Amino acid sequence: MTATGAGSRPAVRFDWTRAEAEALYGLPFPELLHRAQLVHRESFDPAEVETASLLSIKTGGCPEDCGYCSQSARYDTGVKATRLMDPGVVVDRAAEAKAAGAGRFCMGAAWRSPKDRDLDRVCEMVTGSRRWGCRPASPSAC
Repeated sequence: MTATGAGSRPAVRFDWTRAEAEALYGLPFPELLHRAQLVHRESFDPAEVETASLLSIKTGGCPEDCGYCSQSARYDTGVKATRLMDPGVVVDRAAEAKAAGAGRFCMGAAWRSPKDRDLDRVCEMVTGSRRWGCRPASPSAC
């Protein structure tokens, strides 16, 4: 177990010795799962399930070669690239997700990084989604 720091979250350690890291690495997988669950329960209700809704706000045409993503340049899926969605439509979808019980509204975009011309629209989407009580994946977003 980890020591508890400020609040109810476990303290984050940055002082691991090589021997401690090797000992963790050598544990059987079920033991690692058990320990992870104990740490998780120190900060979160084990019976609570977070629900989320995911919307692709820009589909296809990504130049990246990410093996896990079906929209990457690695795969030929036949999906036609789309432009960035209209912010008003995205905010409406966030409201629908919230009404359906989602606690988090996630927006995915097939690109390496947003273009400068798209940033204001993306920030409008994030700000509008927040109005519905949807939490962003990153607290520093827009």
